[in-house]
Amino acid sequence: GLSCAALLAEQGYDVHVFEASDQVGGLARSFEWHGFSCDIAPHRLFTRDKEAKERLLRLVPMHRHQRRSRIFIADHIVRDPVNPAELVLRLPPRISRKLVMGYLFKPKLPEDSFENLAISKFGHGLYEFFFKPYTTKMFGVPPSEISVSWGRQKLRVSGLRDAIHRNTKIFFREFHYPKQGGYGAIGQALAERVPNGIHLDSRVTGVDTEGDRITAIDVEKNGQRQKFACDRLISTMPSTLLGRMLGHEFNLRFQSIKLVFLNIAQPLVMPYHWVYFGDSDVVINRMSEFKNFAREGVPKDRTVVVAEVTLPSEDPLEDVLQALERYKLVDRNDVLDSLLLHEKFAYPVYDRYYEKAMEQSRKVFGRFDNLHLVGRSAEFRHIEVDETFASAVALVRQLTAAQHR
Repeated sequence: GLSCAALLAEQGYDVHVFEASDQVGGLARSFEWHGFSCDIAPHRLFTRDKEAKERLLRLVPMHRHQRRSRIFIADHIVRDPVNPAELVLRLPPRISRKLVMGYLFKPKLPEDSFENLAISKFGHGLYEFFFKPYTTKMFGVPPSEISVSWGRQKLRVSGLRDAIHRNTKIFFREFHYPKQGGYGAIGQALAERVPNGIHLDSRVTGVDTEGDRITAIDVEKNGQRQKFACDRLISTMPSTLLGRMLGHEFNLRFQSIKLVFLNIAQPLVMPYHWVYFGDSDVVINRMSEFKNFAREGVPKDRTVVVAEVTLPSEDPLEDVLQALERYKLVDRNDVLDSLLLHEKFAYPVYDRYYEKAMEQSRKVFGRFDNLHLVGRSAEFRHIEVDETFASAVALVRQLTAAQHR
């Protein structure tokens, strides 16, 4: 949304952004806490789209990092993405045997779900050991209910062929990250290019239509409701919410996350940008440490980590502390402060029915020739910030070309 607004404002269009929260950026926003710029779980800028990369790098000064990430599983630390050969060598013999035998005698199953795809490629051993618990944890549903298209996009396994083609969305080796202000510095820079056009604490509650056009939106701010007329509407709202405003229910689901931030009396907890927890009895999906992304001007004797929790948990803080003590990362007595945030629309859930629901949503939204959807939640695509920016660039080109005609 900010990308579209900034690009259109540069060309002289009258643009207004209505943001439900008190700051811009959505899931890519940042905030200051105990001397650290904290993200809603750290993102990274990696793209093979040269134009999008150059535009984003011009927005704010950035560091270039060599990626460091690991997987914590079965009380061991292994490389990310999963390397089956390393697992066999590093894990206890009883587990290694299951992985090897599962791979040697893997069945050929119809590729109609993530479960069948993973088993067909790597066997029951690796599926039961890693893919099943991690995927269930991430989406809240078993892999048998996840679409095979998700697996084809995101199956996280490395091997010899991947060593040759490393610079992809899964196997990237380096990435960029803002020097100051967290990843949210990108959103702030975009917002500065839309003078007087950003409306915070302004929740869109409805849309008015006339024939095949959106004519206005209803906005609630400070308990008062207003109506704003528009020539075009670019929506970044979850597609389910927009559909409901237009009188339609789509069978699309989002996975929510709880984010546990910890201020810790240690210079550093780990040397990695991201760690993924594959154990089914650990509530953490992924954890990051902000000092590994930007070290300028941060306290030397303290650090801040964020753990993403996607499993149901009555006490996320306690469950996170138990996991960190189990892997000997943090002593709870060193935790100085904690913060819990909740994001309702974090991950689109690619279940086995989402393609049909997406087809239905495209028909509904496609009826309005001045309605455009951009971003992860609106497009219902698990995409990164650089990909949403590229979508914005493409849309703005389309709109301005139509205007010139």
